[in-house]
Amino acid sequence: MCQRAYVTLFVLIAIFVGCGCGGGGNVQTPSSPDPAPSQPSTIVAVTPPSTSVYQGGTVQFHAKVQGQSNQAVTWSLNDNFGTIDSNGLYTAPRDASGGPEIITATSQADPNAKGTAAVTVLPIVVKVSPATITLAPGVTQNFTASVVGLSDTTVTWSVQEANGGSITNDGVYIASPATGFYHVVATSVADPTRTGSSIVTVTTSSAKFSPTGNMLQPRGYHTATQLTDGKVLMAGGATRADPLCAGGITSAELYDPNSGSFTKTGSLSAQRYAHTATLLQNGDVLLAGGFGSGYDCEDLGEPSQSSAEIYNPATGTFQTVGNMTMGRAGHTATLLANGKVLFVGGGDQGGSTLPFYGTASATSELYDPSANAFTSTGSMAAARFGHTATLLKNGKVLIAGGTDSYSDSPLSTTEIYDPATGHFVHTGSMAIPRAGHAAALLADGRVLITGGFNTGIINGQFGISSTAELYDPATGSFSTTGQMGVMREEHTATLLPNGLVLVAGGGSPTAEVYDPSTGLFIPTSSMETERTGHSATLLSNGRVLVAGGGSRSPLASVELYQ
Repeated sequence: MCQRAYVTLFVLIAIFVGCGCGGGGNVQTPSSPDPAPSQPSTIVAVTPPSTSVYQGGTVQFHAKVQGQSNQAVTWSLNDNFGTIDSNGLYTAPRDASGGPEIITATSQADPNAKGTAAVTVLPIVVKVSPATITLAPGVTQNFTASVVGLSDTTVTWSVQEANGGSITNDGVYIASPATGFYHVVATSVADPTRTGSSIVTVTTSSAKFSPTGNMLQPRGYHTATQLTDGKVLMAGGATRADPLCAGGITSAELYDPNSGSFTKTGSLSAQRYAHTATLLQNGDVLLAGGFGSGYDCEDLGEPSQSSAEIYNPATGTFQTVGNMTMGRAGHTATLLANGKVLFVGGGDQGGSTLPFYGTASATSELYDPSANAFTSTGSMAAARFGHTATLLKNGKVLIAGGTDSYSDSPLSTTEIYDPATGHFVHTGSMAIPRAGHAAALLADGRVLITGGFNTGIINGQFGISSTAELYDPATGSFSTTGQMGVMREEHTATLLPNGLVLVAGGGSPTAEVYDPSTGLFIPTSSMETERTGHSATLLSNGRVLVAGGGSRSPLASVELYQ
């Protein structure tokens, strides 16, 4: 029994080896299993791939899911800029524009499969032409309006101010008999929340602004320095470094009043905006501080610079000199009677909202041209940037307003620097806090202070003032004076040869003159364009050169006032 079992087992093993393991003859080896059929990948295609729509409008998006029988998708927005329903109908926001907003369609059968499209929301614009105009009292002017983004382009006309004149249904305006600044308004019939306006200056003044040759380079927050030969050096300035912040430029150019044109001169050694430029007693120009390239303004803020350089008009070149004791921007530089230059305050970070620059300094220093060196001098009682510094007729310097931090409210305090002692002493406070204001020394020795920011950020906005006040060195006190016709910040105030003060720009194309004898502001001709952070230079021929303005979108245009 056992013996037969062993024989049977041996035979079975032999058969198995001969058939399956020998590899000779006609014996076939088992083949590898066939690969499984490949599954098609899932692709979601969205149409249209990119488009634009006006505020409040709609766009129908469609999605096709390749590789799936289930064509259902889930729609979503990247930034919730508008809304999109379950059928792919996108509705743009009514009160905002921009983009592109990314539309995403996600396959419900394969949630890893997504398709995208982009939509840009365009603003609905009501534009009035002319956008700004200067008229004599009672003069008639025809206005027209264009409506972009609505099928119904009809408008109704009105004048914002009760005493601002009258306008017909056809846009025929009759100027007010009273001088002032007024607004002609066009309102969309289809959407009354959409309006456009024109600024009308009604004045009896014969003075006016007229365009002159454009600068070679757009500039804002630059410096403009009249040289001893009458030409004006335009140096540095701000430009868009990226979508979020500003950066400086190195270019410089000269304006020739005789030809009314600009020519290129040497380049600065460093990119600068919100810097200072001071005409020295030997005719050279000292440029110092400011912000540079804007490379770090999305992080902690673009650091201010301590470097300085000298422009030599004879050679048309810039040469670096010793550094200031610290970095400064949004500071002031004042030429003293002894030939030295007083630097006061300044901020340490920039790149974002002008004219506010990080955290301020209370320090000051002097540049001595004979020694070509910077040395520290007395410190102020308060840290400041965005302030003003005015050389008084007694040789002392009035430091007024400013702010100590980007997030803090402006200051109303003022201080006097005495070159004889090198110290600052407190003097009377202004009626209201101010930063980004303007100051002008009057012929009688008083100082006119105008406009500026008078609050910190409230609901994302700074408070701006139209008020003005006078500083009297004899009493060391301030007193209010007439009020400007509009609110202004980062504007200019220029003493004219006739003793009046030209106040221009600061968020408006308008201008007005201050008469010290009456304490009143009188409307004068409007500029060709709105300007903020521009320069205004009194030329030797009595005209005022108004140039540039802006930071991320600076202007190259220039005007003459006479």
